[in-house]
Amino acid sequence: MGSDVDSRAYREAIRAFADVATALLETRDRDDLLRLIGRKLCELVGAPRCSVYLRDDASGLYRGQVGYADHDIDAMVKKLTCGTDADGFTREIVETQAPVLVENAATDPRPVRSTMRAWHVVTMLGVPMVLQGEVIGIVFLDGEDQAMTFTALDRALASAFAELAAVVLAQEKLNADLRSTLDTVARQNQVLRRVSAVDDKLTGLVLDGRNLREIAQAVTDLTHKPCSIHDAQNRRLACASPETPEGGAPVRPRLLDPDMVQVPEIADALAALSSKKAAVVGPFPSAGLPNRFLVAPVTVRDDQWATLVLMEHGARLSGFDMIMSRRTATVIALEMSAERRAANAEWNARASLAGELIRGNADTTQIEHRAQFVGMDLDQPHVLCLVSSRSGDAASLPDVRAVGDAFRDAAPHHGVIATGVAEGIVVIVEAPADGPTLAGVAAVKEVAAAALAALDPDGRLIAGMSTVCRRPTDYVRAYTQALQVVRCLDTFHRAGSVDLLAADDLGAGRMFLANADADEAERFVEETLGGLLDDSVAGDLLLTLCSFFEHGRSIRWSAADLGVHENTIRYRLARIEELTGLAIATGSDAQLSAQLALLVLRLQGRLPAPKAAPATE
Repeated sequence: MGSDVDSRAYREAIRAFADVATALLETRDRDDLLRLIGRKLCELVGAPRCSVYLRDDASGLYRGQVGYADHDIDAMVKKLTCGTDADGFTREIVETQAPVLVENAATDPRPVRSTMRAWHVVTMLGVPMVLQGEVIGIVFLDGEDQAMTFTALDRALASAFAELAAVVLAQEKLNADLRSTLDTVARQNQVLRRVSAVDDKLTGLVLDGRNLREIAQAVTDLTHKPCSIHDAQNRRLACASPETPEGGAPVRPRLLDPDMVQVPEIADALAALSSKKAAVVGPFPSAGLPNRFLVAPVTVRDDQWATLVLMEHGARLSGFDMIMSRRTATVIALEMSAERRAANAEWNARASLAGELIRGNADTTQIEHRAQFVGMDLDQPHVLCLVSSRSGDAASLPDVRAVGDAFRDAAPHHGVIATGVAEGIVVIVEAPADGPTLAGVAAVKEVAAAALAALDPDGRLIAGMSTVCRRPTDYVRAYTQALQVVRCLDTFHRAGSVDLLAADDLGAGRMFLANADADEAERFVEETLGGLLDDSVAGDLLLTLCSFFEHGRSIRWSAADLGVHENTIRYRLARIEELTGLAIATGSDAQLSAQLALLVLRLQGRLPAPKAAPATE
């Protein structure tokens, strides 16, 4: 009879294991599988409650996974850990690798009594799940507030079933690893397909001769993130933004903007980057940059030529973004290398571009393409400066590169390109984009003055500046303007004369004076203003005459400028007319003659620099 009972029990165990094996094929949730193992064990030995623990390889402890009872106990089981030094019950199960029975948890010293009391355990059976000689898990079965009798057959069935369950768990882990591997391979294949599309896209752009702006736009189209490309001095060469809702402002990475790289937190993060590896920095909320940035160096032969910046926007930065930024940096490096080699074949990239601009190359697209790769944004205002030396001066002009470097040192955040010409050296300097045009010219004049002082402290160099250039076609006219100014400065040279003027300082008079003879011009000044130059009060009269013209021939503004009464201005103008014979207040010819004479005096350094005139009278 006992034999029949044993046979039926083992058949039940086999059927239970078959259910578990079937579940292995149907479920991907390990907790569901563990819960089924616990339930089947409870049914085999008639226990109302059980909990399943698995070994943590890092600590060697057994951590609660799931439970089975007439109510949900999973959350409580997951908080438990067994196998500690105080837990002799678990230690005996692991050492014997066999079921261990605690008949009275209240008096047995092996289990942790506080846990037994908290769970109302009276009798408990601990069953190891053994695989290849190691206990990978333990199932605890108990009666929950009641004493239980676990027979030898119960213990044998539980042990056999637990060992079979251990095999199932091992297979489940293998399946999970295989699924993870397959998922990883699938993701990698997807990334590789996307990267291949990126390579095709970027390579096509390079082969088609596209510029950096188009490369940046391609990166943004593929990643849906703002992108910018900067040169070695962090000047922005190109930028692209994803589409924004109607009326929304474009989003661009500001990480390398001049005001941002000065922030200590950002400066330290950038300094820590490698010149050969892409990396993620940020966010910098204190600087107004709440997003992260992917920074990829564009390196050629250990020299960092540029930097690609991708900004986290709309979605987090991903592995694909990292791979793509590296590929793009390589493409940019190849394109920049090719462009630099092409430019160096005739000059260097900057000198060649400056030469093309002042010669008036009709291919505007080619000019813009070249400008981007040398760090010059032709959409920004620029001023052309012609550096030369006075006729007969034995001092030779500095090297073109030295002149360009001096201007860059004087304006580290402004774009500068330079080239040599027959009359000297042309330097094109980026002007401030904000503010009035004359303010931009004044800012560049300060840069030029600092550069000239650094190049030749003795003041033997002279420089003429153009008005502001806003289009590629403006530079031919700008070169003519600067050349006219230089000729004026050279022609009317004398001790104390000025060495730097802009076209706006001379106005239309530069076109007449640029080709004038110095002696003839001196005679013209004497004939026109001679009476003022000999008069004992000539200083006041000359200042009044200058102020009158500088303020649009307004008596009221001239009086305000000089701090005198309007009648004083009228009296002085009348006195000027007496001494010179020129009807300054009313005669247009007289006014033109007087203005030309004053220009000569200013070129000779005999008058102060003009002041800014008001907009209206």
